Amino acid sequence: MNTRRDQVYETAARLFSDLGYDAVDLKLIADAAGLPSSELVDLVGDKPTLYLDVFTWLHQLQQRALSPALQDFTPDTAGVQRICDAFLDFCLSHPTFVGMWMHRWQGDAADLDIETPFAKPVLSVMYQLMSPAVQPGVDLEVAIWDIIWSVHGFVQLGIIGQDGQLHGTDDPATVARFRAYLHDLIARFT
Repeated sequence: MNTRRDQVYETAARLFSDLGYDAVDLKLIADAAGLPSSELVDLVGDKPTLYLDVFTWLHQLQQRALSPALQDFTPDTAGVQRICDAFLDFCLSHPTFVGMWMHRWQGDAADLDIETPFAKPVLSVMYQLMSPAVQPGVDLEVAIWDIIWSVHGFVQLGIIGQDGQLHGTDDPATVARFRAYLHDLIARFT
């Protein structure tokens, strides 16, 4: 069961994801959460605190989602693919996580340090785990970012097919097609 704080985090994450940190104020979050602004501040603090807490909350959800794939990791193609699958599944079920990072990459919330507590540890673990699985000469940092960018772009937009139509994450066949592409990509560098 969600607590009131979790409900506020969900609301704030949606607004930060849709509009960006810089465009959202506490009154907008309070209104969307159905709270007076003073009650919101009492519950979650000021805007920078709330933003960092929302990132912490999403980061913890991500860690729980990735944990089985990390614990059962094997230094081979299948091991890397399982991590990628867990990451894709998490992003599909938490599009606000993707939206907040996409805004961040565009310079949103530039006065806050998000990368050090949330990106750096995850990337470091991925690099250490995956290093023995990749072929010699592969730039693993770029390969990891290739997967991240691809997953984030897919979750945000989907695929515009040759038919000119958008095929999004609500279509299981499109998700399966994208997952198969990621597996093929991983197989090429492992």
